[in-house]
Amino acid sequence: MQYIAIKQKEQNGEIVFVVNAIPLKNKNQSVVQKIPHPLGSDMLSYKTLNEAKEAISLAGFSYILPDGKKEVKVEQVKKHSKSANDVDNLIYEAVKAKINSSNSNVCAAAVSAICEFPTEETFNILFEKIGEENDSIRKNAISGICRYGRILTDIIIDACQASNWIVKNSAISCISQLAESDNIEFEKFISPLISLCDDANPIVQANAIATLALIYQVSKRKK
Repeated sequence: MQYIAIKQKEQNGEIVFVVNAIPLKNKNQSVVQKIPHPLGSDMLSYKTLNEAKEAISLAGFSYILPDGKKEVKVEQVKKHSKSANDVDNLIYEAVKAKINSSNSNVCAAAVSAICEFPTEETFNILFEKIGEENDSIRKNAISGICRYGRILTDIIIDACQASNWIVKNSAISCISQLAESDNIEFEKFISPLISLCDDANPIVQANAIATLALIYQVSKRKK
């Protein structure tokens, strides 16, 4: 279970409640909104403590109050109302229900659509799907992971050590795409990629070597 700390601060003479957040980007890498996330490097401010708690719960996390007390988010019974939150939940559940569809086109569409809902559950789904043999499903999952960039760095590195060679190869592809979008911490991926250069699978080896070269090229260009 992951928690987000709520910090009480004074801004412009007023008390506000601040939480870590990540930028949610569209396909053009433009920031469209920010959402609470424990690994976020950005910040969101709320006028009341209840607003901060509700935002964190909607993002799928629990929270630590300003006094240090931990609280687990409470799952609310869904009501078929016209409020924005209920509509979001209805859409999310409809999409998630098709994640494991026997039809590959439906499944691929669901994987792409669920990326619009950046929660811990969504990230778990995306990392499950990078091991799919179906090319469309796998590529949509990789694109979804890359959409959130640096905040998933540690999970991508973990995927590089998976027993399934497809998962490892997909993790390398994630690193490659992030390098090209300049949304990567180069040094964190060098050691995992070097290890994969000796992988038992030649496809993984080749992808790791090519990605190491790409990272080197991009890092040199930045200097």
